[in-house]
Amino acid sequence: MEILIIRHGQAVDDAPDLGDAGRWLTGKGRKVTRRVAKWLAKQKGRRPAAIWTSPLVRSVQTAEIIAEAAELTDDVSVIAELSPSRDTAEILRLLSQYQGAQPLALVGHEPSLSALVTSLLGDVGWTGLKKSGVVAVSWDGRGPGTLRFALDLKAMKAVDPVKEAQQQQAPRSR
Repeated sequence: MEILIIRHGQAVDDAPDLGDAGRWLTGKGRKVTRRVAKWLAKQKGRRPAAIWTSPLVRSVQTAEIIAEAAELTDDVSVIAELSPSRDTAEILRLLSQYQGAQPLALVGHEPSLSALVTSLLGDVGWTGLKKSGVVAVSWDGRGPGTLRFALDLKAMKAVDPVKEAQQQQAPRSR
C-alpha cells in the first residue's frame, strides 16, 4: 500500500469561540498547501487517489486543496482516528483493512503523524513533519514499511531525510 502522510497547512493561532478544532488555514497556509498539492498532482505515483483527513477545520481545508489539485471525484473522508492525540494503533488497524485506491493520503496533526511514521517505518530517526509537509511510505500491512520520500518544502523536491540525517552525523575524514 502506498501512503502519503501530510501535515495540515499553517493555521491561525486562535479561533475565538471555536477552540482548537475550529482553527482555519491562514493565507500563507493555503498558498503553501496549494504549491504542495500541485507538486503531488504532477506525477501519478504521488498523486493521491483517495484522502482521509482529521475532522479539525485546518486539516479538512488542507485535504480539500489537495483533492482539488489531484482532480479527485470521490469525497474526502473525515476519519476521527486522525484527530490529535488518538492512538496510532487505530490508524494502523484502518490502514491494514484498506482495499481502496492508492496512494492514500492521510491529513492530520503533529505529533500524531510522526508517531504514525515511526510505527510504519520503525525507529529510523524520524524528525517530524513541518506544516504542509509530506512523507510517502510503502507498507504491506505487516512489519516495517519503506520510506519512499519526504518533500523538501523549500526546494519542492523529494528527499530521503533519514539518509541525509545519517550523512550529517557521520564523522568526516580529513
